[in-house]
Amino acid sequence: MKSRRLLIALHDVTPAHSDRVARVLALLDRLGVHRPALFVVPDWHGEWPLKEHPEFVADLRRRQENGAEMFLHGYRHDEAGRRRSFGDSVRVFGRTAGSAEFMMLGAREAGERLDRGLGDFRTLGLDPVGFVPPAWLFAPETRRLMKERGLTLTETFAWIECLEGGSRIFAPALSWSTARPWRSRATAQLARARAALERPLSLVRVAIHPPDIDTPPVRDSLERALGRLLKDRVPARYRELFGR
Repeated sequence: MKSRRLLIALHDVTPAHSDRVARVLALLDRLGVHRPALFVVPDWHGEWPLKEHPEFVADLRRRQENGAEMFLHGYRHDEAGRRRSFGDSVRVFGRTAGSAEFMMLGAREAGERLDRGLGDFRTLGLDPVGFVPPAWLFAPETRRLMKERGLTLTETFAWIECLEGGSRIFAPALSWSTARPWRSRATAQLARARAALERPLSLVRVAIHPPDIDTPPVRDSLERALGRLLKDRVPARYRELFGR
């Protein structure tokens, strides 16, 4: 009997990746995962506002109605107009080429972008259950800003968090990189190596990015990992983890 859980999130959900998003969701549907969490970017790189893509948004609403959880995933998902300090570069080394949006912002601007994103979501009929920053990176004060806006579910690379009450669950994300061919191969090998480590865990978390579906070693590794994990795990939702 399946008693262990599998948490699957699709990051970078934006009209800029509409074809890739559709193909990832088709793969998940084929595997029996019909309600993955969707990490939605309101205005990808300042050039893809959701409001200008009604068919894409309508599909998000349909999936929300069917039980998919929506997360606000940054606002632009880039660092445009920001210059990293040496300390910033050290903190994000190897983790992102240019997506540390909410680590680069001061509290005032971070709050403004949260408000803008939440306003866009409300206007479009999307109801976020939480906020996850691009690349899982944010400044410490962002947690306070989230709580003030009722965004209590979030995550880092290693932890899933409910800010209401301070509960945390250790579940390092299984994810892949498509930045360079060697990184694609390396992360596919790492996914294979993690199989033995994940076997005894009650919860495994998988983070999918749209380019994964275009990169053969990553796509093949993703399909193998999901097929393996779904043999003895049931897909879960974030709110279920905290009894919400």
